[in-house]
Amino acid sequence: MHLPLLARAVLFLLFPLIPWLTPGQPPVTRVAYQPYVYKNEVAVLMYHHISNTAASSSTITPRLFAEHLDALQKYGYHVIPAAEMTAFLSGRAAVPPQAVVITFDDGYESFYRYAYPALLAHHMTATCFVIVGSVGEGENKQTRMNWKQVPKLTWAQMREMQAHGMSFYPHSYAQHYLARFSPAGARLRPALFGPIWLAGEHRMETEAEYKKRVYTDLLLSKQVMERELHHPVDQFCWPYGKAGPTALQIGESLGYKNFYFIDKGLNDPLTGPLHIKRINAGSPNITPEVLLHNLNYYARLSAARQKITILSRPQPPQTIHQADAI
Repeated sequence: MHLPLLARAVLFLLFPLIPWLTPGQPPVTRVAYQPYVYKNEVAVLMYHHISNTAASSSTITPRLFAEHLDALQKYGYHVIPAAEMTAFLSGRAAVPPQAVVITFDDGYESFYRYAYPALLAHHMTATCFVIVGSVGEGENKQTRMNWKQVPKLTWAQMREMQAHGMSFYPHSYAQHYLARFSPAGARLRPALFGPIWLAGEHRMETEAEYKKRVYTDLLLSKQVMERELHHPVDQFCWPYGKAGPTALQIGESLGYKNFYFIDKGLNDPLTGPLHIKRINAGSPNITPEVLLHNLNYYARLSAARQKITILSRPQPPQTIHQADAI
């Protein structure tokens, strides 16, 4: 008469152990993510294109991008404007713990269609680096600067987004392409990196011609963006994330104060604003979990480097007083 009641009691007690007792079904254990809280540093994330249909190593879906923003918000990362970061790198401002800057390269129209609404919904901001000479180009225009055949942002779209906290800076005017650096060289490098091989003239570009090409491109980028967006332009993102010392000097002479590369890591005033490092977040295999793991990895790596730097500094000589020497 009491057996059904006893059976129910036994089942109640064993219920939490059923996953352990079921053959072939090991229990699923989840370890809560613990962010490594970094301070006085900024992580800069790099994205490119967002699409539901296109596929590439630098394209993610709108859903994945929204999940990235959810993860940053959930675990206490503070997304700040690029201008706030650059003021910090120049020693003029402070940043919150776990500071993050979100950047997009190339100026694709998908930034307006997908990234912009998601950022607004999360009360976040981002910076987009635009190939100035390709602004407004559609998918049917076949030019060297529109090699991906992807529609680009228009000035009207940028002005609208700028009014709601987004920022825009150059990614060159018309020098976002790879070029040969020798007559028979199979290896290609970013065109702004150094003098290139002029195939049509069967000769190398001279140093003077190279400097003029860089100067003209960076100056035109700055002038056009300031005219169209009515905002000072002092930041520049190098095409393919690389630049030689000559290009960097020319950029500084034109009034650029902040330069973005693709070297990975966090940024602080010691690294400065002339070589801003970025962490790739815009590949389809970078899930929110991978993104968080990468942020933790580079935060811990930066902390370890700081400790090594402190330990490797020469210690001041100790002063021995006469009384101590006796």
